[in-house]
Amino acid sequence: MELLIFLFKSGLPMEEIAKASEKRAEQYRKVRGLLQKFYVSDPTTGHVGGIFVFDSKKNLKAFRDSDLAKSTGAVYKFAEPPSVRALEIAKVLHEHKGI
Repeated sequence: MELLIFLFKSGLPMEEIAKASEKRAEQYRKVRGLLQKFYVSDPTTGHVGGIFVFDSKKNLKAFRDSDLAKSTGAVYKFAEPPSVRALEIAKVLHEHKGI
């Protein structure tokens, strides 16, 4: 399994970020190999973003190359370049369906 951590500062207020996230949720549900997405925010730094769990490197790469991923900056009005980390999941403590 693979983990993608994607954090950014947006030029939008939190209410607009929440609306945009909800509007795009169905598109994320259709992403091949995406087992889970966590929507996150850090009020102390102003960063928002997502933590994604993928079933394989291949599907993670396909997502990163997709129009959905590439449109994120325009949709959320990035105030600065995002912080992006892709990590391999070495071990899962609690086994749950899908993750």
